[in-house]
Amino acid sequence: MGLDINAVRFLIAAKKAGVEFGRVLTLGRQDLNVYPAKLRQVLDANLLPSTAFQPGAPDTLFAEPIFEAVGATQIASLDASDFEGATVVHDLNQPITSRWKEQFDVVYDGGTLEHVFNFPVALRNCMEMLAPGGRLFIHTGVNNWCGHGFYQFSPELFFRALSPENGFEMEQMVLHMVGPYGRWYEVTDPERIRSRVELITFVPVQILLRARRTKAVTPFEKAPQQSDYTPRWRSDQAGPDQPPAVVYGATRSKLSRLLPGVARLLNVLENGLRVYYRMSLRNRRCFRPVPKA
Repeated sequence: MGLDINAVRFLIAAKKAGVEFGRVLTLGRQDLNVYPAKLRQVLDANLLPSTAFQPGAPDTLFAEPIFEAVGATQIASLDASDFEGATVVHDLNQPITSRWKEQFDVVYDGGTLEHVFNFPVALRNCMEMLAPGGRLFIHTGVNNWCGHGFYQFSPELFFRALSPENGFEMEQMVLHMVGPYGRWYEVTDPERIRSRVELITFVPVQILLRARRTKAVTPFEKAPQQSDYTPRWRSDQAGPDQPPAVVYGATRSKLSRLLPGVARLLNVLENGLRVYYRMSLRNRRCFRPVPKA
């Protein structure tokens, strides 16, 4: 659990967008995985206080100074044990008590939810701890994190869970490759384009999202459904998926007769490239490059 430079920039972007941090709860105490010199550079460039990271300042292993820099007035942490000095000791597999509902302006998950077996309960806890108008931040793995936790997530899970039906509005969702140099890609809601937003990558990819609680309703009174299934269930003409018809020109047809092996190889390569493009970050229908803070 911790903040890398992408998470720091995402918090700064939220601050610039008008998010009031106020009372912050982090899931676990967040490590700070950025060199102080880089933090000073980024904070100074955005006219935010960097005193905690100046030469001679006490070393910090945790990220509370970053949250203070973006405006947090109170910072608490929740964990299943107190081994890192968490303010609140609670197992997120279990529902929170009414004492903690609507108590925070920001709930920040920097890598906890994927480790909680009872994920829907844990996510609902995070949602219910926010006051109306508060923000939920999540930073977790989406691709090539097999074995890191119990789960790795798809963007659609969060679009459907953090939805108006559950009292939330998605404000921003980006993907980034692990490390400080990769680009950010804003993710399109699959429901809007009526298509799955799928991704194949060769390196680990993470998701950063910010969602606002618009009203205090009980989340998941009705289970979220994947958006491409619900229209089919409502349609009288719904049926099994059919692959798109492929129509080849005269040249390809002639090649198929004269050199069937070569034609099959070309067909495999063509289909492979088509699938790779559709499921890559180059697919601008699903993933749009956006500037970092």
